[in-house]
Amino acid sequence: MPITANCPACGKRHKAPDRLAGREVACLNCGQSFTIPQPDVEDAAAAVLDAGEPAETTAPDAEPERTYEPAPASRARPVARRRVPDVATLPPLTTNDPPLWLRHLHWLLALALIPLIVSLSSSSSEEDSIPARIQQTLEKATPGEQQRILSALSDHSSLDDVINALPDHRVIGALFPRTTWAHWGLAAAATVLFLAFMMFLASDGSAQPLHVLVVGLITATLGVGFLLLVQMLAALTRGFVIIGGSVVALLFYVLKFIAFSYDAASDPDNGYFLSFLGFTMGVGLCEELVKAIPLFWHRNEEGGSTWRGLFIWGLASGAGFGIAEGIIYSSRYYNGISGPGMYAVRFLSCVALHAIWSGSVAITLYLKRDMFNHIDTWHDWIGPVLFVIGVPMILHGLFDTCLKKDLNAAALVVALLSFGYLAFLNSRLRGTDDEEARREMLREYKRRRAAMS
Repeated sequence: MPITANCPACGKRHKAPDRLAGREVACLNCGQSFTIPQPDVEDAAAAVLDAGEPAETTAPDAEPERTYEPAPASRARPVARRRVPDVATLPPLTTNDPPLWLRHLHWLLALALIPLIVSLSSSSSEEDSIPARIQQTLEKATPGEQQRILSALSDHSSLDDVINALPDHRVIGALFPRTTWAHWGLAAAATVLFLAFMMFLASDGSAQPLHVLVVGLITATLGVGFLLLVQMLAALTRGFVIIGGSVVALLFYVLKFIAFSYDAASDPDNGYFLSFLGFTMGVGLCEELVKAIPLFWHRNEEGGSTWRGLFIWGLASGAGFGIAEGIIYSSRYYNGISGPGMYAVRFLSCVALHAIWSGSVAITLYLKRDMFNHIDTWHDWIGPVLFVIGVPMILHGLFDTCLKKDLNAAALVVALLSFGYLAFLNSRLRGTDDEEARREMLREYKRRRAAMS
C-alpha cells in the first residue's frame, strides 16, 4: 500500500511504497531530503474499505499523481551538509618567522672586516716599508735602471714618475704595476660579491636586483662626482669673504666651513680634537649625506614602506660609494706600491664599513620617518637629516681620526662598534616583526576556533 508524503521544503506531494517507510529519500522536485512517515492505521483501514468502490475518473487535463519511486543512484542529488574542519587535517600554526640564516645574515658584514682587523693588528705598516722596498728595488735593478730611478728621485719628480721609473713600474712586493686596470677587476668582483649578499637579504622580495645595482651605481658615479664638486667649490672659498644675508652668502659659508673641516682633517699638525672635528663635520657629514640621498627619495616609494627594502638600499648605496672610493685610492696610492693585503682592506673591509654606516642611516630613517611628514621649508630638513645621519657620521669621523693618529686599536674598536650599532638597530626591527608574526598567529588561532564551534 503506497504511503502519501509531502516534501517539507517545496510541498510537493509524493506516494511511496510502504517498504520505504522510515527511510530518508530525496524529493523528486527540489532534491531536499526527508523521511517517509510510517503508515497510519486509520488511513490504512479507509484504503481497504475504498478498495471495492470504483475509482474516480481523472480529468484529461489533470496531472496524474506521481508515485514516488527511489531514483537511481546516478540521479540522486548530493545532500549539502556543513562540514566541520578536522583539527588533525589543518596545517600547524606557525609565526611565519624568517629562517635562522636570514635573521643573522648581516653578520657576514662583520666577517668582511677581517682584512681590516688583520691590517690594524699588524705591528708593521706597509706604508712605513715603502722607502725600504724602493731601496731593495734599486739594489736589484740594472745600472741603467738605477740611473733612471736616481734621476727621478733627484729631480723631485711626482710619485707617478718615481714608480714608473722602477722595473715593471712597481716596488718589490706590489701586487700590480703603477699603470694597470686590474683594480677595476677587483671593483667588479666586489660588486658581484656584495650584490649577491644583498639579494640573499632580499629573498623575501623586499628589493629587486636591478634596483639595488642601480642605486649602487648612482652613488658610485653621481654621488661621488657631486662630492668631488662640493670639495672643489669649497676649496675656491679659501681667502674670500662675503658680506650679506642672502642665500648665496649662506651657501658660501657652508662651503667655507666644509673647506675648513677638510683642512683640519688633513693637516698633520692638528691635534686630536681639530682632526676629529674636521673628519666628522667634513668627511663624515658630506659622505654620509651623499650616501643617504637615494634613501630620502626611496622612503616615499612603495618599497620604502618596509624597513628591509630601505635597509638593503642603504647597504647598496654605501657599497657603491666604497667601491668607487677603492678605485680612486688604488689608482692614486696603491698601484705599484701596495701588496694584496691593502686591496683586500679597500675592496672588502672598507666597502663593508661604508655599507654598515649607510645601512644604519637607512634603519634610523625608517624608525624616524614621521619626522619628515610635516616639513614645509628647506631649512626644516636640517635638524631631522642631521639626526638620521648623526651616529654614523660621528663613527665615520672617529674612525678616520684614529687612523690619522695611528691609533689602530682604537680605530678597530670604532669599526666593531659601527657594526654593533647596526646589529642593534637590526635586532630592534626584527623584534617588531616577531611581535607582529605572533599577533597574526593568534588571529589565525581564533579564526580556527570559530570554525570549529
